[in-house]
Amino acid sequence: MRRRINAVNIWREMRPATLRGFSLAVFLTFGAIGLVSVLIESSIRVFPWSFVVIQTVAYGAMAGSIVLFGLRKWWVMILLIAVWIGVIAMNDGTLSFVFSDREGFRVRLSGPQQLTEEHSAVTQPLTFAASELDVLYVQRGIIGAAIIVLVSLGYGLLVGVIKEGVRRRARFETEVQIAYGIQQSLLPDECIETPPCSICGRTLPAAEVGGDYHDIVQTRAGEVAVAIADVTGHGLGAGILSAMTKSALHLQLEYDVAPGSVLTHLNRILHEVSDQKTFVTFAYALIDPPRKMLHMVTAGHPPILHRSAMSGVVTSFRSKNPALGMRRDVDFDPGGKQHYMPGDLLFLYTDGPLEATNGKGRQFGDELLGELFAEAVGTPQQLLATVLSELRRFTGRNEEFDDDVSAVCIRLK
Repeated sequence: MRRRINAVNIWREMRPATLRGFSLAVFLTFGAIGLVSVLIESSIRVFPWSFVVIQTVAYGAMAGSIVLFGLRKWWVMILLIAVWIGVIAMNDGTLSFVFSDREGFRVRLSGPQQLTEEHSAVTQPLTFAASELDVLYVQRGIIGAAIIVLVSLGYGLLVGVIKEGVRRRARFETEVQIAYGIQQSLLPDECIETPPCSICGRTLPAAEVGGDYHDIVQTRAGEVAVAIADVTGHGLGAGILSAMTKSALHLQLEYDVAPGSVLTHLNRILHEVSDQKTFVTFAYALIDPPRKMLHMVTAGHPPILHRSAMSGVVTSFRSKNPALGMRRDVDFDPGGKQHYMPGDLLFLYTDGPLEATNGKGRQFGDELLGELFAEAVGTPQQLLATVLSELRRFTGRNEEFDDDVSAVCIRLK
């Protein structure tokens, strides 16, 4: 699933160096607008160069500061807000800048209504000596040239920033697509028919690469091992760890399929390769056809649901085990055993369906999911389609969810 790309996302994801370059480009461009405002002043006169410089910097800094909010650093935000408050105070009459040929640059606390004689006489006819006209033309020519230079520099810098951002994003998108393809190739076929059962599973990542994973393995002894896992977080890191979980599971199943041994082996490997803040919730069901027996175990994972074909009663199974990778040495509960009859259903899922939220902030929850599982009819594929359809109806979303959504449905034979 691909995220919606918009200008706000691109702005927030810019590197600090890129964001500073973008801010400088905006500063130069809007600084040119400050110079334009000098040229279109109602009073035609030779302006002090201090006024020209401050006008240029003020326009550019105000615009560039907006871009710097993307840095999302508290001290930057406080500084920018203070500058904006100061500018607002200067424009509401409590503080003002005054420029005049006689006084030069002055800061006045009495407000802009107290103007100099030069400003109060704007209704007087304007007369210029030849030397004054020469100075006026020279200043306006310099300002015009500065406008061209600032616009050119700002445009060139902005084009460079955009090209660099597009190049980096294209490379990132390519890498993500490769990772997404690899992760999808690691998942089993959506629906599988085996002698002991019919199985259908779906994994829908919330990001380009998700942390959910499900697997179906037929052992040499004719058993069927079904696993589902949820790695904390989203993105490439979670996707890599889910791939490691799959590799470790397949390696372990070559030697021992017992639930307790599987959890112990996976836990040690995941503890070695992950940090302290990362863990994996896991549910595992082993189908033993000759004995018509289910071996089930969970580790920090939502319960496995079982529906009896004879009575229609739904029961849940959950072990008191911590998630995998949190501690190295853990004495795992080996899980439990339960006889099954042909037509019984099993349902394994991650917390994505449970935490799906509608517009009112209400979560789908295990109660609604249990009722849906109890009433759904049809093949495992149809049951999964019903669950996903109900989740989309509940959340009002047609494509993606806030969290990865994975589920596996099994009809026993």
